[in-house]
Amino acid sequence: MHPKVEYGRPLFRMGTVSFVLGIVIFLVSSMLHPSGEDPTDHLRVFAEYAQSNIWIAVHIGQFAGGMLVFAGGFVTVYRFLVKSSESGLVSALAWLGLAVTILTASTLVILQTVDGISLKRAVDSWAAAPQQEKVVAFRVAEGIRWTEIGLASMFRILQGATAIIFGVAIAIKRGDFPRWVGGIGVFAGILTMNDGILVAYIGFASSHLAATYELTYAVWVAIIGIFMWKRTMTKMAIP
Repeated sequence: MHPKVEYGRPLFRMGTVSFVLGIVIFLVSSMLHPSGEDPTDHLRVFAEYAQSNIWIAVHIGQFAGGMLVFAGGFVTVYRFLVKSSESGLVSALAWLGLAVTILTASTLVILQTVDGISLKRAVDSWAAAPQQEKVVAFRVAEGIRWTEIGLASMFRILQGATAIIFGVAIAIKRGDFPRWVGGIGVFAGILTMNDGILVAYIGFASSHLAATYELTYAVWVAIIGIFMWKRTMTKMAIP
């Protein structure tokens, strides 16, 4: 057996598991996220969040799923593209994709810390505050909310950029992934970046679009995972 196969199979399987398991954990956690109120109505939203007993667990789940996708799945794609490509352009795109992946994962850490823990503590404090202190406590929570919105915007823009860069690299590279896989990545990336820009300008009023980009992104990630798993079934050398 070619020595590279033993190295490549575990790598690709790790990428597949990271993509599939990560996206499942993220989507399930997102489905459990309290979302019964208009996200732009902070008074009602904060009351909803304060009553949630699973808020922190949901966001830890989103964090775990997201980190599996970016720290496991996309790092595997980067490794594969760099090792198996003879094209300087594909290698350059892979390196750029890795850099943006790191930025995306770092932003996700901060976003989930602010949204999943800081905001929860703030809305709990507001809900429990004496009447004469509620206005101040509300403004504190709202300030954290604005920070969350800014981080969510940047995360989605970076998330979209990751998909576009890797999508282009996959479309250019021949032999391992069909070009349409790269095309779906570019499309998912554009949708995601567009949503991030909308969040920057109008906040979570655009949240009805989030389901569209999340589903498209999830489908694309799952497709990559499937193709990587199929690659482990072959007897050809894996870089």
